[in-house]
Amino acid sequence: MSDRNEYDGPPLNVPPPPGWRVEAVALPSEPRTLPPQDHAAINAAEQRARLVTHWITLVSVALMFTVLIVGLLQG
Repeated sequence: MSDRNEYDGPPLNVPPPPGWRVEAVALPSEPRTLPPQDHAAINAAEQRARLVTHWITLVSVALMFTVLIVGLLQG
């Protein structure tokens, strides 16, 4: 470690030589096509997920009220 406590600043920026530039720019190819989707299966899966979510919510709310009522009756 150096005995100096002063900051020399960032390293010097050396600019590129005049006339320098990238030789070539790669052009991307056309995007590939997506595979076909089964919309009926997607909709059925979303419906099942919604049903499961609703049931979990219903059971959670019922359990919460049960715990609340039991707590109020014992308190």
